[in-house]
Amino acid sequence: MALAALLALALLWNAAAAAEAVRRGVTLCLTSVIPALFPFFAVSSLLVSLGAGDAARVLERPFRALFRCGGAGAAAFLLGMIGGYPVGASTVAALVRRGDVSLAEGQRLLAFCNNAGPAFIIGVAGLTVFGSARVGAYLYLIHITAAAAAGVLLRGRHTAEAGTYRAPSRQSPLSAFLASVQGAASAMGRVCAFVVFFLVLLSLAETVTGALPPWAAGFLELTNGILRLSPTRSGFVTAAALLGWGGLSVHGQTASVLEGTGLSMTRYFAGKALQTALSALLAWGAWHVMTAVA
Repeated sequence: MALAALLALALLWNAAAAAEAVRRGVTLCLTSVIPALFPFFAVSSLLVSLGAGDAARVLERPFRALFRCGGAGAAAFLLGMIGGYPVGASTVAALVRRGDVSLAEGQRLLAFCNNAGPAFIIGVAGLTVFGSARVGAYLYLIHITAAAAAGVLLRGRHTAEAGTYRAPSRQSPLSAFLASVQGAASAMGRVCAFVVFFLVLLSLAETVTGALPPWAAGFLELTNGILRLSPTRSGFVTAAALLGWGGLSVHGQTASVLEGTGLSMTRYFAGKALQTALSALLAWGAWHVMTAVA
């Protein structure tokens, strides 16, 4: 209550700064967030509706051995690797709702399946900050390796119970398509709301503190933190850590797409914290290799 009242006062005191942050947030959503995420939201939901979880069960043995999750969960990992935040979490939610994975398996999947996509890592972190697609590719490999390692380390001691596997959906392809597009539109609205809100929060904080360092800005909102980095070893390690963490804005987006599934954010946060630490360690070592090869 007190925090909300303080935020309201800050909005009144710095209305112009807040309005400018909203404009920047809306522009970011229209020019970057929606074009990058909307197609993946729609396609991932459509794939799950049409039985991607069933098709992914060919990976049952290796996926269960590594992560103690059924093979259907591989769809969430693969789509999360490609689509970016929060497509992985959205796919996990869809698999749980459909019954392709159990609630316990869904919790395990959340620990490592929600990741930044190659377009963002290579395009924004690699090309924009470091001026090199190769550096972006290293960051992407570090990101996915750390995510998979976090999934193995947080898989638990006991084999997960099998999902409540159901027969393939009788929903027609047309109905599945319409539902997927409508669901993606709804999800994008929630995602953009969090993007705008955290940009406003960052703007208000900086009217008091001055410009925040990259790690602090990235803790709140990933893109702003990444774009403030310098192309140095320290910047490379910080970029890897921030990509692993995702930012509070991404965590809010993740919570919104999980709503109604019964999935807890506890293991998700444990996974992101572990992925952050592993990413930083891998990046510290990879910098020597990367600069030696250059």
